[in-house]
Amino acid sequence: MTLPPALILAPIRGITDAVYRDAFARCFGGFDRAITPFIPLRQGQLSRPGELLQVAPENNRAMPAIPQVLTNHPQTFSAVLRQLHDAGHEEVNWNLGCPYPMVAGRGRGAGLLPQPDRIDAILSEVMKESPVKLSVKMRLGYHDPDEYQAVIKVLNSYPLKEVILHARTADQMYDGAVDLVRAGHMLELCSHPFVFNGDIIQPNGFHDLQKKLPGTTAWMIGRGTLACPFLPSILKGIPLPSLDIRRQKLREFHNQLLEGYKQRLSGPKHLKDKMLEQWNYLSLAFAKSNEVLTRIRRSYTSRYNATADWAFDQPLADIEI
Repeated sequence: MTLPPALILAPIRGITDAVYRDAFARCFGGFDRAITPFIPLRQGQLSRPGELLQVAPENNRAMPAIPQVLTNHPQTFSAVLRQLHDAGHEEVNWNLGCPYPMVAGRGRGAGLLPQPDRIDAILSEVMKESPVKLSVKMRLGYHDPDEYQAVIKVLNSYPLKEVILHARTADQMYDGAVDLVRAGHMLELCSHPFVFNGDIIQPNGFHDLQKKLPGTTAWMIGRGTLACPFLPSILKGIPLPSLDIRRQKLREFHNQLLEGYKQRLSGPKHLKDKMLEQWNYLSLAFAKSNEVLTRIRRSYTSRYNATADWAFDQPLADIEI
């Protein structure tokens, strides 16, 4: 009997926060756990209370969440690992994949990939007395797609929980095809549990991917889930609900997001702005996604609820099984 695949919700800054993770787990399911959007750490500065609340275990009961940190400073890194351990975490993820120039250009995230010796030095200090298990999320490279080869040799020398690969370079951002040939090579080289991330957007494509990367222990899904929230449960073997149930679930999801953000944000303008971030993806669940998104964007704050009600009466997009 084939076991259902282990699925991880990818970290997407500004979107997959604690409110999103809780609402998603309650409305759609399918994910075994999540990696949180990164907590940025600067030299000599630890996590702010608001950031710790986002990743606190008591605020992530519906979907277990592993906090992710972004840093190139070993002393601060170590201090935050202790802080997160004291807050109840047993595992932390280190971001070696963020491609944005403001991050990578400063030698953090994917900007560390051309420097395997520095990665080694950081891990050497951090892993000495780490109270938590550490995993790593990385890309193939910053500019060069073969940078992973030197990096994985370093990672193999430490007792990591797992290595997650987004099979693009930082230069690619999220454009172009993922590199399955290099992903397969890294899978062969990696001595840790290997997780694949990148362009998992439909069931048929996922099954082909499983055949091309046998031995992968888990699969991380980001934008595919944002566009089709039913994707993880479909990949778990759960039948796609009827159109009426899908519409009901999407509306329920939206309402839980709205209520969750209402409790955290002050004022209707801030609330609408936050919901617009979600509609950039939620609109893709509808057949006329551009029309839905345009009307939501143009609606007056006082008319937001009425416009959202209109949106949920629109035809849904087809989902290919």
